[in-house]
Parts: sequence; structure tokens; C-alpha cells
Amino acid sequence: MRDAAVAFAGGLASPTATTEDGTLVRAQFATAGATGLRVVVSPTLIGSTPGASGTVTVWLGTAVLVSATWGVREGGRSLAVDPTLWARAGGLAAQSATWAAVVAFAPEAGTTGMHDQFLCHALGAADKPTWNLEPWRPDVGSLATLAARCNPT
Repeated sequence: MRDAAVAFAGGLASPTATTEDGTLVRAQFATAGATGLRVVVSPTLIGSTPGASGTVTVWLGTAVLVSATWGVREGGRSLAVDPTLWARAGGLAAQSATWAAVVAFAPEAGTTGMHDQFLCHALGAADKPTWNLEPWRPDVGSLATLAARCNPT
């Protein structure tokens, strides 16, 4: 979601649903009229047991960063980015909004190499406590950054 100035205002992550026994079932958003949104859980995957129950989780996020702090790690400057839970689970919209917030906080982070490190963490290490982005690491491209587990040398 964007505000009148086209700035990030919030977003939804894809819903997840589980049955009482922990089985993951299909859940998705569907429109409800011209302005509504609802979560649809596939009844065929829940089973035909009357009164079956489970949990549906939907993340609504209006903030993307818990913190971003500069420090020194592994012999050089490092920006420790701590995304919110929604930013970690929110998909492409969350990645875009979080990267914009990182660059707004630390404009010198706005390089291709730092962006590749950021995307690597978002895709392959989202559950790390912080995503450590180092401007001194070489810009080797997205795939090589992924192959280097976000830390190209």
C-alpha cells in the first residue's frame, strides 16, 4: 500500500494456514467486492470433517525496520539491518520497501553490491537476527553473492 505521496504505507504478506495437526493448507487472498479483501482457505485440503479447525496467519506491516546500525565486523564497516517480522515474510513488496528504508537511513548503502547482499539475506537468510551488509565486499553480482552465502570475498 502506498500513501498519497506514493511512499510505502504498509503491506500484506501471503497468508498461511494450518490444520490443528499442523498440516499446511492452501490459503490465498481474494477480492471481496470493489474495496474488500478476504482470505480463502481451500476446503478440499482441510478435509471433510465437520467443524475442522486450524489457524490462518496474515501479516500486515506498516514498518519495515526495527533498526539499522553501523559497526565494524570482519575487519570493515558493516550495516546491521534488523527487519521487522513482516518485512522478513512480506515478499517482493516488503523487500522493496525495506531496501528503500535502508537507503533512506544510510544513503551510502545504495550500491549494487550492498543491494545484492540485502537480497541474498532476504531470500536465503531471512531468519538471521540481523542482515549484515558490508560496503567493502566486492560487487560480484546477485548469483555470485548468493553462492557466497551473502558474503562475497
